[in-house]
Amino acid sequence: MIYGITGNKNKKNIPAVLSLLVENFEKINVPYLIDDELKIHLDKKYANAKTYKREKVLVKSDLLISLGGDGTFLNTARLVGSSGIPILGVNLGTLGFIAEVSPNEVIKFIGDIEKGKYKVVDLCVLSLKTEGGKELNGINEITIDKGNSIRIIEIEVKYKNELVANFLADGLIVATPTGSTGYSLSAGGPIVSPYSKVFIINPICPHSLNLRPIIVPDDGTLTIKASGSNKIRVSADGHSTMMLDSPVEFVLNRAEYNIKVVKRINKTYFQTLNNKLLWGEDKRKK
Repeated sequence: MIYGITGNKNKKNIPAVLSLLVENFEKINVPYLIDDELKIHLDKKYANAKTYKREKVLVKSDLLISLGGDGTFLNTARLVGSSGIPILGVNLGTLGFIAEVSPNEVIKFIGDIEKGKYKVVDLCVLSLKTEGGKELNGINEITIDKGNSIRIIEIEVKYKNELVANFLADGLIVATPTGSTGYSLSAGGPIVSPYSKVFIINPICPHSLNLRPIIVPDDGTLTIKASGSNKIRVSADGHSTMMLDSPVEFVLNRAEYNIKVVKRINKTYFQTLNNKLLWGEDKRKK
């Protein structure tokens, strides 16, 4: 197996983790490729280690190690796209909900991977298309909102051509199960197991007392119309963004590909939920 190493070069502990990985791969004589972007962080004793353009790392790797936080993982996933390369997220950030392997666990886990003791989990991707043919893909969520305006917008949501709701709000989040613990959670949405085949429709600050998030199966098409006095903004995972003239219509579906994530066999979603978000913790217990 060939390991590719990429990540966020601005993380302060990148040099230590990168040196740890290179030393380990040299020791166990396993082939690896380092992203050119990380070259400046190589330890002097590994200064002669070969680095490659990111495109080559993506093409030649059997497994990609993403060094950073959840944002770095999402960026890596965008680069991987539909290629199907499994990604191992090493958390150098704060929360580390998707990139859940810590630096002090990664070497042992790579040993487990070499022994075949790991699992690969598929995460669904949300695909949005505009009437003009523009497209965005999101792993966590796609957000439609009022952009830079202070005025609310009108939103109509249909699922399988059936009207779900028509309302005024700051915007709308359509989240995947993976994204249920991200922006959607902050906006009052539910936590959903990442293995559920659903989408979360979550209005942002609706001008209504009786409009709440709703969950629908991900095998249907969502049609969303948005209109306001200014441009409508649509973004994927808080990264890729488009500003579109109002009114505008979007079609959302589950993408034809998944993102593959490398995980430890003995690590469960609910353990991560408990450890990272303190889900179910009883503060009365000491």
